Amino acid sequence: MKISNLKRLLQVALLSVLIVAISAATVSASENLVAHFLDVGQGDSILLQFNNKNVLIDAGDQDAGPRVTSYLRDHGVKSLDLLVATHPHEDHIGGLIDILNDIPIKQVLDSGQTHTAPSFENYLNLIDRKNIPFSIAERGQTIDLDPSLKIEVLSPTSTPFDDLNENSIVLKVTYNKVSFLFMGDAGFEAEDSIMAAGYDMKSTVLKVGHHGSSSSTGTSFLREVRPEVEVIEVGAGNDYGHPTQKTLSALQNTGSKLFRTDLDGNIVITTDGQIYTVTTGKQSWSTAGTAPKSTASAVAWPVSPVAVVSTTSQEAFVGSVKSNKYHNPNCQWAEKIKPSNEIWFTGSADARTHGYVSCGVCHPP
Repeated sequence: MKISNLKRLLQVALLSVLIVAISAATVSASENLVAHFLDVGQGDSILLQFNNKNVLIDAGDQDAGPRVTSYLRDHGVKSLDLLVATHPHEDHIGGLIDILNDIPIKQVLDSGQTHTAPSFENYLNLIDRKNIPFSIAERGQTIDLDPSLKIEVLSPTSTPFDDLNENSIVLKVTYNKVSFLFMGDAGFEAEDSIMAAGYDMKSTVLKVGHHGSSSSTGTSFLREVRPEVEVIEVGAGNDYGHPTQKTLSALQNTGSKLFRTDLDGNIVITTDGQIYTVTTGKQSWSTAGTAPKSTASAVAWPVSPVAVVSTTSQEAFVGSVKSNKYHNPNCQWAEKIKPSNEIWFTGSADARTHGYVSCGVCHPP
């Protein structure tokens, strides 16, 4: 064979290898589930992308609308297969006005709750004017976005609670071995209701309910969920004191990795259903790594179990408003305290200052 012919054959073979490699990379990327937790200040907005399908859960307040729209376009979103409005508070649906005006939407899933805010009326009018299919979420429904994904509606129930937050749409999204629990602004009542219904709450990633307020994320709920990663969507220096120290202490006690939009900016979790990577403007973290590495802008962490560096030098303890004892969070008596009766202390001195004494079973210091 002539040398020139041999070169041509080698070039063709090399080109074929490159085409196969590029195709494999493209397929791999499309088979990743990507959850974007957008930094919209004091509000929620989450974009889910999988196999060329796009789902948006909330869009922050009205000021956040243009920012969310721009983010969607920057990430290749030309239309939304599903828009989820968890509940009709301004910090969740205000930004949806821009989305509804600028991006084609195939389906809207709503909580079925009403509100007097102008943004809610505008939201409904736009859906009606554009003739977008509209359905009400209810526990027990499943969403058929893709055969590889299991999307369950865990809340609300057919009998609403008095508080709009408690009627938030709660979704659990499962992709093989990795799952996400999106709590909206649901609090103790919704958490207890979901647990009583017997759902499998174990989830890899927890989107913490109600921006980390003191009315959500109870100890018994966290024991059921057992998250590896927790995400709080919250605005820096907000007027509500979110997230509260009580909730932060409870989250820290799970031993999972905590991310916050007020501190980390946009948070992106990418998974192939087996392992996952968390990336923010400040760091990245992956279950695929075997040893810690670091660069000027990113940190890769080792495989689970996850190591967490505590943000406080004091140990948190829990008590009940109906007793004068304080406990270690894993004490058998602490586990019997209803979430609505919990009171948290930053340390033993804090507990004693409030008139509580050490439990005689778990003997906290």
